[in-house]
Amino acid sequence: MPEKIAQEPDEDSLEEQVERERREHALIDEEKLGMDELEEERLKREHQPGAPAGR
Repeated sequence: MPEKIAQEPDEDSLEEQVERERREHALIDEEKLGMDELEEERLKREHQPGAPAGR
């Protein structure tokens, strides 16, 4: 497997790459959490039509 040793002039530093990946993963996790909450609310409404969301 060839390894890239020289860093391109316009390439971000390793620290910047790691920080960007952390932010991207945090955003993905937030989106997943939001989707899970929305799905949970939808399932509650489907199983209890006409009933309040909180038991």
